[in-house]
Amino acid sequence: MAYKEGNNSLQNLTRYERDILRLAADGFIDEEIADELSISERTVKEIQVNLMRKWNVHNISSAVDYALASGLLTVYEILESRFRQRKLEVN
Repeated sequence: MAYKEGNNSLQNLTRYERDILRLAADGFIDEEIADELSISERTVKEIQVNLMRKWNVHNISSAVDYALASGLLTVYEILESRFRQRKLEVN
C-alpha cells in the first residue's frame, strides 16, 4: 500500500487525531471513541477523514496500519492499552 510522504509523526497530528488513532487501534468503534473522548460521533468521523487525507489512506484501519508500519504506534503499545482496559473492567 502506498502512503503519502511527510506528516509521518504523531507530533504532526492533533491531540484528537492521536487519541482517535490509538483508540481505533485498540478496537474501539466510532461511538465508543466519541464516548471516551466526550465528543460527538460526527466529530470523530470528521477527524478520521482529516487524518486519512493527511496520510492518503482510504479508511481508519489503513491509518492504523500506516502508523504501525512507520513505527508511530507499536503492537506493544496497543497490547498494553488493551491489558489496562481489561484490568479496569475486572476491578
